Amino acid sequence: GGEPMIAHVVRAALAASTVQRVLVATDHEGIAAAAEKAGAEAVMTDSALPSGTDRVAAALRLRADVAATADVVVNVQGDEPLVEPSAIDASARLLLSHPTADIATLSTPLPAALLLDPSKVKVVCGPPLHSEGLLPVSRGAAGPSGGGAERVGGEGATCRRALFFSRAPIGVDRQTLASLLLRGGGAADPNPGPNPGPNPGECAAQQHVGLYAFRPPSLQRFVELPPSRLEALEQLEQ
Repeated sequence: GGEPMIAHVVRAALAASTVQRVLVATDHEGIAAAAEKAGAEAVMTDSALPSGTDRVAAALRLRADVAATADVVVNVQGDEPLVEPSAIDASARLLLSHPTADIATLSTPLPAALLLDPSKVKVVCGPPLHSEGLLPVSRGAAGPSGGGAERVGGEGATCRRALFFSRAPIGVDRQTLASLLLRGGGAADPNPGPNPGPNPGECAAQQHVGLYAFRPPSLQRFVELPPSRLEALEQLEQ
């Protein structure tokens, strides 16, 4: 019983106020049929494509009418049935409000207990931006070359430049990190001992939300770049 997962994702995308058309890029006929039944337009893509971003870019190449008219393309993962329409809107509006930016994504507060969880991608951001834009110059998980504007939190949240993405614990003070590693995860030691750093227990990282907004030309440039060594190591596209 129940509906296919993709149907929930399609409905969330259709409910976003900034979305005009929903395309589902897939190599599976069953998913394509379920997506169309839910109200999306299915685009069949090559099963050999290495990532969801590459699949979205391939769908746009096949649907030149969409690529020519869309201001922003939001890549929503098809296995995220709980994605909120407001998150889709936030990423699209963030990019629309920063005309020189190429990519926008989202993050949310990261519980300390998840710092050592490699399934939770962490992001460290720079100071708040105003109207500045960002230009990605390479593809991969590393620092400024990953390029993008990061929206942290919800309504009225801050727009920042994403500096670094990783599955590893980043942006945490040294003593807290040592405590987490020794304990194998969980809460940090409330009594960190001598030389705990300037703000013991503080974490500058956020949890990355795997949702991306691209300008169509930027998306095509991005997928044409060779994957970086860090992308291969961490299996992250950011």
